[in-house]
Amino acid sequence: GLREALGKEKTFDWGPVLDLCQWVLSQPREIAGREIRGIEADPDWDWTRKAIADLLSAGLENRPGSIPIGFREKVWAILEPLTEDPDPTPEDEQRYGEPNMDPATLAINTTRGVAMEAAIRYALWVQRHLEKGPDSKEGLQKGFENMPEVREVLNTHLNTAKDPSLAIRAVYGFWFPWLVVLDEQWAREHVGYIFPLDENQEAHFDAAWDTYVSFCLPSETSKSVFNLLREQYYHAVQRVGTREYHASWPANPDEKLAEHLMLLYGYGALSLEDSLLADFWKKASDALRGYAISFIGRIVRTCREVPQEVLDRLKRLWETRLEVAKQSQSPAEFAKELAAFGWWFTSDKFDVSWALENLLESLRLVRKTEPTSTVLEHLGKTAQQYPLQSVRCLKMIAEGDQDGWELHLSMDHIQSILERALRDPNSRKEAEATINYLISRGFLKLKELLKR
Repeated sequence: GLREALGKEKTFDWGPVLDLCQWVLSQPREIAGREIRGIEADPDWDWTRKAIADLLSAGLENRPGSIPIGFREKVWAILEPLTEDPDPTPEDEQRYGEPNMDPATLAINTTRGVAMEAAIRYALWVQRHLEKGPDSKEGLQKGFENMPEVREVLNTHLNTAKDPSLAIRAVYGFWFPWLVVLDEQWAREHVGYIFPLDENQEAHFDAAWDTYVSFCLPSETSKSVFNLLREQYYHAVQRVGTREYHASWPANPDEKLAEHLMLLYGYGALSLEDSLLADFWKKASDALRGYAISFIGRIVRTCREVPQEVLDRLKRLWETRLEVAKQSQSPAEFAKELAAFGWWFTSDKFDVSWALENLLESLRLVRKTEPTSTVLEHLGKTAQQYPLQSVRCLKMIAEGDQDGWELHLSMDHIQSILERALRDPNSRKEAEATINYLISRGFLKLKELLKR
């Protein structure tokens, strides 16, 4: 109830609440002689302990009704024993973990997992209050020296002999960018423990890394995080396509890695010549390369404005990939990657003539584009200024859609392209040829265009 109140921005006196939490933790975890009647009855204090961890985690966020810093000692006195809670046990992880549940999901459904997250929120809570102090700059540089209690807990649970849990390792992966913010030196010294590259600890690497790539997309300010993880990124690239994807995972790790690499390139943290990118393109399947290219297009489409230097960088990337496909003896092996340029074309962020030219080039190679209906709609607009190029694109899209479903669904857009191309002397012959081709495919209504 108190956790729900926080979610509704209600406030209450934390003093007696923390006293109650301490009282609960002073009780034996198991209740002797407890008879369980029905699955909804509390078997012991375990569920309440997790509820306490959830409440403190919420109370440590930067929100109305958060815990006053004056309760720092009392809060930690409650949190620390929760970070030692036996839930999840190795038996729990074996029963509920992969392939049923990924480590990150298991973590947020266990007492120790939530308590470890709360411990990191506690550190951020302390840091926020230090920022308000008179010597804030000097104090923040000390990192975990200001909160040695947090450092001790983090160090302890990185020891697999002490805590072998994959769920707990996932917590480190999820919060790694914030650990860098809290104490970059500590993060640098422990990155190899959080994301171990030793093949004997592959499961722990996967737990932390899959969680990190799934939930921590890079931003313009993420270069320090990337620099610390470059070796881990390289390790992940070498494993592209070698792991089976489980439906229980929150995301496909290879696809999330592709998103990371594309964003890092877009922000300028990676160059075209970087071995990370070069090896990724070699290792990735056509489907994964297509996902990477489409991801850029979808991101660019959602942005109000994209700096010109970023657009220029992306154009160089596409031109490089297009040239690789052109030099290939089998362009069909690049079908999904080339088709994904449609997302770039429809973004309205690139120069129209450049976008049309490169759409044409990709269609000449594979006769496919995605998303087809949206591309055809956009060609209806570009046909006003570039009717010849637009109708040529339409012809090749039609040739690639042998079933005709996309053409049927986009007939209004197709007619718009053709009508505009028919009005222009330079594109009229091309438009007539395209209409005749479509009529031969059974789109008989287009005869009216020729009559008009």
